[in-house]
Amino acid sequence: MTAIKKFAKDVFQLPRESQKKYHLTAISDALTDVIIEVQDEELSELDLIKGNSIEINAANHKKLQKLAEKHLPTISPGGSPTNVIYGASNLGLSCAFIGCVGNDDYGYAYINNLRENDIDPYVSIKRGRSGICYTLISPDAQRTFGLDFGVTKKLYSYEILHSLISDSEFLHFSAYELRGEHPINKATRYAYETARKMGTNISFDLADSFVINSVRPKLLEFLGPGVDVLFANEDEARTLCEGDDFQKLLTFTDLAVVKLGEKGSLALTPNGTTQVNAFKVEDVKDTNGAGDNFQAGFFYGLFKGLKLSLCLKIGNFLAANIIRRIGAQSKVKIQGIEYII
Repeated sequence: MTAIKKFAKDVFQLPRESQKKYHLTAISDALTDVIIEVQDEELSELDLIKGNSIEINAANHKKLQKLAEKHLPTISPGGSPTNVIYGASNLGLSCAFIGCVGNDDYGYAYINNLRENDIDPYVSIKRGRSGICYTLISPDAQRTFGLDFGVTKKLYSYEILHSLISDSEFLHFSAYELRGEHPINKATRYAYETARKMGTNISFDLADSFVINSVRPKLLEFLGPGVDVLFANEDEARTLCEGDDFQKLLTFTDLAVVKLGEKGSLALTPNGTTQVNAFKVEDVKDTNGAGDNFQAGFFYGLFKGLKLSLCLKIGNFLAANIIRRIGAQSKVKIQGIEYII
């Protein structure tokens, strides 16, 4: 693993002389979230595994379209890495996005929404329909994803700008971008290799336990050389480690961050483990985006040079607040969050 960072006590050190344009650049499936509140019986009729992310078939697609017509869905740009940079931008970090949309209303709305939220779009527009993620929120606030990728996977390696990667402190993406055999899979790996050559940090999110199991050989091969920050929720960490020994995550990184839900979060480094309790939430409405907003807060702390315990606390605070509303993105801009929590 290329060690391009150092720890002083429990503080992650970035080069102070850096003058890079972007704190964080994300590469992801550019999926528009169609968020629908459903009953358990409606979910059971769709043949989707509750709590997981599944590509839908033609039959499911028709059912989901009818479900969307029946309810009043909330529509917003989505994708896990996209949610992260939305949250990071709200905190004042400079962010960019790499992805691919179709030449339809969803695609142009996606790009415009990025711009409106101070995120620079490096987005390829292809003929065809944009990707849609049907995000189904059940009464227990659990979220289940049905995916129609459209042209989203048609992002090619030649569309990755070296100058953008070089001008970013972190390149962030997830295991979702390693799923399948599509142009975006090769483009993501190419972006990763480019980042390594240019000294850009790599942040990687394990994304989904179902995805981990479905791409395990490819995932282990990818993680072999190591990443700079590795994010996982408790279930994903347990799936990758094949048990509760999360120290195994340090095989792939020097900074592993595990989101523990109502138990808080922890950061593992070669110097030890730091754990912080969660903020108590009584009125949970939607868990979608909790982990992504946590990551945004954690990144903010890293760039401010804060102790890992405070990075975790900021992440926990943002996760606790996003689950009180429907949708994975907050529109609230916050300055100096470390001074108000």
